[in-house]
Amino acid sequence: SRHAPVRECAAQLLLSLMERIGVTQLAGTPRAERLPQVAGKLAQDCHKDTRHYGQEMVKMLLSHQQFKMLLEQSLSTHDL
Repeated sequence: SRHAPVRECAAQLLLSLMERIGVTQLAGTPRAERLPQVAGKLAQDCHKDTRHYGQEMVKMLLSHQQFKMLLEQSLSTHDL
């Protein structure tokens, strides 16, 4: 979305969902490869709060081997 409050709300909800379900269970979902890409984009957002939620998601994803590989493929090492 172009609107920062919408991106912030979506990032906050996605982070709370990740915390509830857990990274290991999310790895088995059909579209799991999109999650690192979305988290990476949110972690680089221009809005401070959205960026915070995105960075928290990236930290959670880095703890899982499959997501760590996907993050390294979708983001540059400088961005990680």
